[in-house]
Amino acid sequence: MPDATTSRWRLAAVLVVVVLALTHVVAVTFAALPPNRYSEHTTGLTSYLRPYFTQNWRLFAPNPISDDRHLRFQGAYRTADGSVKTTDWVDWTDVELDLVHHRLVGGRAGYITSKLYTPMSTHYAALGTAVSVANRPADPDDVPSWADLRQQLEDAGATPGSATLYLRYDRAAVRLATDVLTGRWPDRDWVAVRIAQRRQGVTPYAARHGSEAERERARPAPVERIDGWRRPVAGDEAERKSVASFDRGHR
Repeated sequence: MPDATTSRWRLAAVLVVVVLALTHVVAVTFAALPPNRYSEHTTGLTSYLRPYFTQNWRLFAPNPISDDRHLRFQGAYRTADGSVKTTDWVDWTDVELDLVHHRLVGGRAGYITSKLYTPMSTHYAALGTAVSVANRPADPDDVPSWADLRQQLEDAGATPGSATLYLRYDRAAVRLATDVLTGRWPDRDWVAVRIAQRRQGVTPYAARHGSEAERERARPAPVERIDGWRRPVAGDEAERKSVASFDRGHR
């Protein structure tokens, strides 16, 4: 017969399991509800239910996603003698992928590349003839303001709606890039930032059995689009600290 102490521990363990199970059921219920005025208040309680890699039907035929996509950042800064120099390219996607490469446990964060790459590409294409403005290789020391850039896009044929959508994601990417660059080189006087979207097809199925070097050589050549220089957009102090901390921990 179990003694009283053993029985109490057993009862406590059962109660903990029951409470956790009920909490999970409540969380699943909140997560399944349609968006409403209370949704934002339960986001913190249900965020653990969201998978790191969500299902995407484009993974399957007839038009599967079959390439690696990378966001890269470059900054231009003014030196003490007044000249402008540029940094090497920073591959932000490589930083994010450190979260999942060879890490069975540990924290997870939003995969920003997947949330920005497709919308940026889609809204860039929607600019039509105005894409020449979006990727114009402007002098990093003479970058148009965001208001001037919008006007240039519309003057080149973009509709107000397409310009708004393009600039929404473009500005978000520039803000992230500004925070990343500031975190790495906090003492530099940033004058411009630009974004590159790089994609490369995966190894063809027929070459799958080759060595690592052979599989890499069999991949299609990478394709990269480099946008024009933009004025830096810095996040608030808390955001900058968060980005810098994440960057230090995963590069």
